[in-house]
Amino acid sequence: MNKIFSKYLQSVCSPEEFQQVMEWVVEPGHEKMLNTMMKASWDDQMQEETAAHGNPLLWEKIRKAIEQEEHTATVRRLVNYKWIARVAAVLVVGLLVSNLLLIRNTYDEVLVPTVQTVSVPNGARSNFSLPDGTQVWLNSGSTLSWSSDFKSKRLIELEGEAYFEVVKSEIPFFVNTSLGQVEVTGTSFNVKSLAEEQKFETTVEEGSVNVYCNDVPKIAGLKAGQQARLMGGHWELSRVETEIFTSWREGKIIFRKEYLPEVAKRLERWYHVSIELDNDPRLSKIHYTGTLEMESFSEVLELLEVTASINYTYNDKTRVIKITHR
Repeated sequence: MNKIFSKYLQSVCSPEEFQQVMEWVVEPGHEKMLNTMMKASWDDQMQEETAAHGNPLLWEKIRKAIEQEEHTATVRRLVNYKWIARVAAVLVVGLLVSNLLLIRNTYDEVLVPTVQTVSVPNGARSNFSLPDGTQVWLNSGSTLSWSSDFKSKRLIELEGEAYFEVVKSEIPFFVNTSLGQVEVTGTSFNVKSLAEEQKFETTVEEGSVNVYCNDVPKIAGLKAGQQARLMGGHWELSRVETEIFTSWREGKIIFRKEYLPEVAKRLERWYHVSIELDNDPRLSKIHYTGTLEMESFSEVLELLEVTASINYTYNDKTRVIKITHR
């Protein structure tokens, strides 16, 4: 191979020999031998050139030219290095600024919690889970809000009616309303707070709760099967059939000797209609007992008419029902 490679370097090899050299060069494991042969050929050529054309002045010029070129290349590399270093510095500064902004935004997000809100229109109901796993049923025409830091501070705001199955925790669970507050650590209960009616009541199915109101100094402590109502500046506690006040989450309305004005208010929210009662005082003395489940609104109206001395008219466009005594 040394002989053929020498002919290759002198450009006198045949096409077959050229092919042999190319195949040998690309084969792995020949790198060390290839370097040795090329160095030997170079040394031989340099000795021949020096012996035949020895010219110290010429070689000195060549040496200086080489040194000058190397110096120029070194300067160029230094300039490029400085330029790269400046670019790198800019990139580092940019990354630092970006990270600082990211940290600041993250810090701001931690300091300024966001508020989550669920609203349910009249005629609908909703069931969902809070971040701690607490189950919530939200009744028609109700709104519930909580903060993004809920797990560390279990506080919610309620307007309307909701049923809760609270996950037990060392962190108390608070339900704030415009009329009062309920505190629990793990229980199932119903809260109704209707500001326009000045009505606030809490019904406990399991566990126990404490009920507060800014206008009432006394705290109402409730256990399973009890209800607290805010009545004229004081708490009215009573034992109740809890199903009457919690069955709405199962799609049922239960009436137990409930008078027509209250029945009308519940039906308004349940069916998303407006009910207007005539001024006849006899209407307020009519009461109902029964259960509504999956009935259409027209069926409910017919039921009301059959079981009491009333007449009604319904405007389909305005969804307004007018009830009179007959």
